[in-house]
Amino acid sequence: MASPGLELLFNSIKSQLKSSQDALIAVFHWELISNGFKCLGNGEEKSSNATEKASESLPAGWNSTPDFYAMRYTSKNEKDAVYILKVIRIDEDFLVHFMKAGTDVVESLNVRTSEYTTGSVESYDGAYKQLDELCSLFKSTVVDPILKPPSSSQPSTSQERSRTQRSRLEDDDPLRVPPRRPPQRAPGGWNEPDDPFSIGRGDLDPFAAGRGGGMVFDPMRSGAIPGMRPDPSAGLPRRLPPGAVPPGARFDPFGPPGTGPGPDPDHMPPPGYDDMFM
Repeated sequence: MASPGLELLFNSIKSQLKSSQDALIAVFHWELISNGFKCLGNGEEKSSNATEKASESLPAGWNSTPDFYAMRYTSKNEKDAVYILKVIRIDEDFLVHFMKAGTDVVESLNVRTSEYTTGSVESYDGAYKQLDELCSLFKSTVVDPILKPPSSSQPSTSQERSRTQRSRLEDDDPLRVPPRRPPQRAPGGWNEPDDPFSIGRGDLDPFAAGRGGGMVFDPMRSGAIPGMRPDPSAGLPRRLPPGAVPPGARFDPFGPPGTGPGPDPDHMPPPGYDDMFM
């Protein structure tokens, strides 16, 4: 919504208005005045022999250059700081810049003249269209970011929560290269090798501590059932003689750990099938 007093300003400078661009500058100026700024003068720099006095009025010569406008302002919040409103016309567009002199603080806005003016400057009601939208856009894009206190630069609770959730999702993303998650431990103490090229290295050096990835089954690390002793005869039709497999030896299993011999389903004929040569 347009700030109260804009119509009075427009009527006071109506004789100075030369174009719709001048009418837009009046809007920008009054929005700054309504938010605690006062104008120090025309131009980007103070004249060496001029005495500046903060005022709500537009300075002399403010629209002397039709394609370029520059004015200096001071704020009630920082009386020693100087702000510069600089507007450049490029065809039908206005490039609006509002900056704090001597710093990198600057806010910008691109305004299409035809979207907010009618081309006439004869009266306040006939000069603008979508005026409330323009005032709201200028305030939210240019004025409010400049006026925000330093403490507001700290992340809010919602921003911190969002950042934490995003970080947690990134940590749990298995497609990250490299992943942030530590390597997962399989049940029973069998660890996946960190190096994919280390598969089989444990067979070449079976006495190396902490090195996994061998192709030979280790009965002491099968982890099938905690505390269960491995059965070397698993999968055989009869038990091995004592001493056939030394305790703790690494060997390829004859069958799944913990299973005994059982009937082969292929040895049984299908129900009702009487063919001895099957």
